[in-house]
Amino acid sequence: MKTSSIQLFILSIFMLFLMSCTSLKTAQIVPETMVKDLTPAFTAGDYSSKVDGLIILMDASSSMGETHMEYTKFDIAKAFITRMNKTMPPISAISGLRTFGHAQTLSNQNTNLFYGMAPYSRAELDKGLAAVTPSGGPTPMSDAIAAVNEDFENITGNKALILVSDGKDLDDRPIIAAQELQAKIGQKLCIYTVLVGQDSKGKALMEKIAAVSPCGYMVLAHEINSADPMVEYVADLFLNKVLNKVEKTITPSVPKKEDQGLGYNKAEPLLKSLGKIHFDFDESNLTDSGKHLLDQHIEKLIITSSVKVIIQGHTSAKGTETYNQVLSEKRALTVKNYLIDSGNISPERLSTIGFGKTKLLFIESNPNDINSTEAISNMRVVFEIIEN
Repeated sequence: MKTSSIQLFILSIFMLFLMSCTSLKTAQIVPETMVKDLTPAFTAGDYSSKVDGLIILMDASSSMGETHMEYTKFDIAKAFITRMNKTMPPISAISGLRTFGHAQTLSNQNTNLFYGMAPYSRAELDKGLAAVTPSGGPTPMSDAIAAVNEDFENITGNKALILVSDGKDLDDRPIIAAQELQAKIGQKLCIYTVLVGQDSKGKALMEKIAAVSPCGYMVLAHEINSADPMVEYVADLFLNKVLNKVEKTITPSVPKKEDQGLGYNKAEPLLKSLGKIHFDFDESNLTDSGKHLLDQHIEKLIITSSVKVIIQGHTSAKGTETYNQVLSEKRALTVKNYLIDSGNISPERLSTIGFGKTKLLFIESNPNDINSTEAISNMRVVFEIIEN
């Protein structure tokens, strides 16, 4: 009787273990319904490649083994990269997959290239991604960001860095590493971050890293969870829409429902996905990167012809309220005039407002430091949709 009780107890423990294991879902398999391949549109000449170098930085540290929305964050990260890879057309870019924070059984290095640097290949990137398992170890994100400089060393032209991580348990060193990388490469580098999970400090960190780049921004991995949002994301990061003469001179109609992606049913995400227009300190003139972003805004505004926007100007914390109010209004007006003059956007669709330093994106611990990540992020113009 005693033996039977012990056996029953062991069996119960075993069943509980199995139940706990099977309660977690896997995000490693990507159904075809979650992918829309841009290769046919690319080969048909609808798009051209706008990047010459591409690095994906993936967090494989121990915190990525934690769960989020019934999946491990590690699986969410791999699924995101897999869907992005299956969406991407054969762009002409030198690419690589670099990881950081591995289990000792995988690597004893802080950061490793599991694919590249090589001409972009969907199959080779998939193969490199499959080799990254399991997660484990600390999170040497700053080392990985610093290593990207060497990855991009012999690549000229535009470069994109995609950082996929939960941003958890980190200090400001990754921000400093991103600033140093941006300073070395310059305006041709765009840093995009993908937050996995919902750690508030991790989110703040990933937003700050993206803000280092004048053309970068952060997205939440779980929000780009179907085919159309991923199409918009891939097209924005890696592709230029090729407009023929007819499309340039005739306002296109709103896409059919089956063609609609992120932003066509709700214009705000479509415009937000292009990033914020940033300015140099005490300047209201557009930078080259600002003009580049606005050119993309113009394209979206032409497609979504019913959209009206409020153009909001902002400043950093340094300076008086009166001076910053005037400066923010000048910045908003500069953007409006560019959209009108360069894009032939109707003035009736555009209005401006200046907020000065009353709506800081990030609190500046030292307002006199005009080169801080927070100050640079606050010197901006953003779009608010007022009619769709």
